Amino acid sequence: MSMCTSISSVQQDPLISYSKTLHDYTLELWTESRRVAEEKARRKLARTEEEARKQPRNSPTTQRPYGP
Repeated sequence: MSMCTSISSVQQDPLISYSKTLHDYTLELWTESRRVAEEKARRKLARTEEEARKQPRNSPTTQRPYGP
């Protein structure tokens, strides 16, 4: 069987076509999900850093009393 014939038969096989389409679709969903998760993590980190900058360094909640 020549290479051209095998490629042609693969392209016409509905199961292979369906599997490739499903794989591509799943990969697209996964990629988008990762992008959203990474963006969410970046926003959370930026928010945490912003809150840390706003909080005074010697606030009563973070200062420990000396002595008993």
